[in-house]
Amino acid sequence: MDELSPHAAQLRAAMAGPQPDADWSGGIWSACARLTPEELGALLPAAYRTLADESAPDHARRVAREVTWAKVQPSFTAAALTDLYAALAESPRPTDVRHAAGALLRCTEPWDQEALAEYAALLVRTAGPKADRVADAALAVAVLAGPAVEEELIARLRVLYADSPLRLAELEVMLATGPRERAMLAEDQRYGPQAGDWPPLPERDAEPSEALHTELARHALRTAADHLAALHAGQIPYAADKAFTPADTDTLRRAARLALRRDEPWAEEVFATLLPQVAVAPTSAKTLPSQGACIALAQAVEAYPTPEAIAALREARRVVRHAGVSKKLDRLLRRAERRLGRRTEVALRLPDLGYGPDGVRRIPCGSCTAVLTVTDEAALTWEDADGCTVKTLPALVRREYPEEVAFVRDLLAKTRAQVRTLAMALEGGYAEGTVYRYDRWRAALAGHPVARGTARRLVWEVEYAPGAWRAVLPAAGPLDLPEPPPSAAVRLWHPARASSAERRTWRDRIAARQLRQPFRQVYREHYLPEESGHSTTMFRGHLVRIEAVLGLAVRQGWNIEDEELTLSVGEMKARFGIAGNLYPGASGWAEAQDVFLQRADGGPQPLAGVDAVRLSEILRSVDLLISAGSFAWCATHAHDRDTWHTLNRLYDQPLGRTARLRRTALRRVLAEHIASGRLELGDRHLHLDGYDIHLATGRVTREGDPVDIELPTGRCAVPLPFLPYDEPLLERVVHTVSHLLEKGPVPHR
Repeated sequence: MDELSPHAAQLRAAMAGPQPDADWSGGIWSACARLTPEELGALLPAAYRTLADESAPDHARRVAREVTWAKVQPSFTAAALTDLYAALAESPRPTDVRHAAGALLRCTEPWDQEALAEYAALLVRTAGPKADRVADAALAVAVLAGPAVEEELIARLRVLYADSPLRLAELEVMLATGPRERAMLAEDQRYGPQAGDWPPLPERDAEPSEALHTELARHALRTAADHLAALHAGQIPYAADKAFTPADTDTLRRAARLALRRDEPWAEEVFATLLPQVAVAPTSAKTLPSQGACIALAQAVEAYPTPEAIAALREARRVVRHAGVSKKLDRLLRRAERRLGRRTEVALRLPDLGYGPDGVRRIPCGSCTAVLTVTDEAALTWEDADGCTVKTLPALVRREYPEEVAFVRDLLAKTRAQVRTLAMALEGGYAEGTVYRYDRWRAALAGHPVARGTARRLVWEVEYAPGAWRAVLPAAGPLDLPEPPPSAAVRLWHPARASSAERRTWRDRIAARQLRQPFRQVYREHYLPEESGHSTTMFRGHLVRIEAVLGLAVRQGWNIEDEELTLSVGEMKARFGIAGNLYPGASGWAEAQDVFLQRADGGPQPLAGVDAVRLSEILRSVDLLISAGSFAWCATHAHDRDTWHTLNRLYDQPLGRTARLRRTALRRVLAEHIASGRLELGDRHLHLDGYDIHLATGRVTREGDPVDIELPTGRCAVPLPFLPYDEPLLERVVHTVSHLLEKGPVPHR
């Protein structure tokens, strides 16, 4: 690249010359953030040379480090690629070969292999005798180094992987491919990028020899399944965590990701046996044949979920005995269910589980018949020989038909799990902008015996003409509209696309029908930031408890990168800053910072260019973290008087979006008591007989003093009225109001 922009030229000069002005030192990060991919590719060789030079001034090394940490995706010309190889080879480290391999994928011109050969040979040999961590990258660069260097590396790797048959088979397949395809495998790392790593490339769905890798994936997964079957049959001695080597585990991870990404037809059978068997010992021990393989396979399901793979993961979670692994599988299972919404056609591939068109399945069990029905929820009832419903299953039937009874109860559990997975997948489709064809939606959702109970309680939009959408609620009865064409688009209604009048109308309809939706839809929080840049300050300054935020963030799909929380949404990434040190296990209080959007190439994404629903869902996820961090801890510290000053700070803040929706729901739920005058709904509180109930925290006070109210539970609890959506804090507020209403007014003191 001949010409550099002023800020890029300033960065290059700072790495080579005297220390820049003090005023500019704070702008290093800003200058790095403004780099184009080509500029970063041109600057990286100088940055690596500066960091390798121990005599370089501190300011130059600081600038070089910031350049290597830039979030931009670098791009290299043929000349810049040669310069990069030369810079890395001046003082090579074993891991530098990863940058050399990654640069091949980011080179936009045919490279000069003759100019690269000497540097490539040095980088490959520097990887050392134990090159397993960088083996794929070394294999890619070895092609440039020449046959002698490549054969030397292959010989080392064959010795290294002598006890890893799956990895050896993968190695033989890799030898038939070129440097770019090997470099693509090197990009497929199990763990996310570390400081100094380049942003991952967008996924490529088609590679020249993908058929070859698909056959390898099938061989690897079936070989692993056969090995575990022999282990469980007692044909192979069992040893905890010894079923697969780390190298074999990495091969299984890649094979599973490929099979699930391509949705191979043979994957269902393999995962149905492989995942449950790798999750439990053949003995009564609480160990696993391979904990690493179990988690790696579960992570593959999380990344590329299918209904069948999720069912296999759920079975693995059911049989696992290891407490730590069960927690990890719980988290991965929730993420997989949520991410299923990204794969529209795959998500709708739900088995009917033997239910008839009316959503009923009858299974004889001796003199009784099990009747499983799927309406709003999956339910099981028993009928005697006369067709009358019995309250409990007779002991004689349980004793004489144990297998049939167990099958019925297992089918009920599977049905409920399938309904839950469907609901999470549909909700997860909001952020992905999921749209269905009308004929596919009608067959796989509205008319499916298991799915229709979920679909009918949601509001959908049908595109009757280009850009003209009509909202419908299947539970309200047949559509009073002409039949749409089979190719018409169908999507879930979202409040961010509706007017305030439309939102009120749908909330009134749902409340009037007392319809409990599978997830919060018409009462869903929606966010329309006023900023026009690439970040929003709408959450800045909120005080949060870090451990509460991190606990929910992991379950919601957020990751910690560079002491920020990041969430991948489509081709974008949202970054949420918290003014504190973020790491697993961090604790304490901190203030929330801005939410920043980033494109796949690392550049800033303007808010105005993001779909309204997708942007709303990102900000809703942040608001959930803020709400959990601000309020969820209060019950734990209810009697800790040292924390009341923090509560008082929250007490006077304006209500957030979630609390305002809670206020809207309470206005409908408690309309009769509000109309009577006994209950008053204020801006931030419910006022009842001298008590104040905060709408955001649920805390009860009287004349400013906290009041501990023990709500009756079990049979003594006051029945709740119909609530339009499930939320623990909404239920607690209504429980508190019901309890105080029944208790009667408190005499004035």
